[in-house]
Amino acid sequence: MKPVTLLALLTAAAPLAAQVTETPDTIAPGKFFVRMDAISVGVNRDTSEPNKFTALGLATTIVSTGITRDVDAQVGLQFFARQTYQYKGTRTTHSGLGDVTLRSKWTYLRNEKIGAAAAVIPFIKLPTSTGGVGNDHVEGGVIFPWAMSLGGSTVVGAMAEWDLLRNDANNGYDSRWYSSAFVRQHLIGPWGAYAEATFGVSSATSSSFLGSLGGGVTWDFSKTLQLDYGLSRGLGNRATDWLHALRVRWEF
Repeated sequence: MKPVTLLALLTAAAPLAAQVTETPDTIAPGKFFVRMDAISVGVNRDTSEPNKFTALGLATTIVSTGITRDVDAQVGLQFFARQTYQYKGTRTTHSGLGDVTLRSKWTYLRNEKIGAAAAVIPFIKLPTSTGGVGNDHVEGGVIFPWAMSLGGSTVVGAMAEWDLLRNDANNGYDSRWYSSAFVRQHLIGPWGAYAEATFGVSSATSSSFLGSLGGGVTWDFSKTLQLDYGLSRGLGNRATDWLHALRVRWEF
């Protein structure tokens, strides 16, 4: 089993919605939006050897504030991360603060007639982690999210992403191309549900495919506070087997 970093397992790129896929909506000027993965747990097992990789993230948070109607600024931080590698009976654990991510979102397209929007989100990750949970290198990329209402409280969306990531040999950078799509449906009262699929490949090797299939439920505690539990199954030999996440979204 080849372990990947905790941030790759738990965030892929820091999301701003109930699901992994980014939304194209920006925050109004003077408002703040907090998106937190209160608890994220990823488990990856090697079927050929008794090896196991477990990742735990607490309070992985992105705070956004509106600059204009179409532009907002965002900062993200993982307040606690722990990685445990179990390899041939030997266990190694690293824990500490995660890296800081700086982002901005520009909603360049709004079509109110069909309820659709699209945006672009450039971001850069700064190597501020402690305790050996990061790779101590600057990384970055750009995300292109899109979403549209289908009526009847049904929303669909997708995103495409390009990342520049430090390679496994730690002597350069690889490109990663990542995409995802979701469908979200309001059920009854404060409850909703969603299904989602992700897909990614890297320039590192020809066998770099990783993806996931999953879904979750949302609960609107109030008009400005939402709770979300998601569960996904990893696909590909570089993906985490199972990922559980309890998320909080709060606007004020």
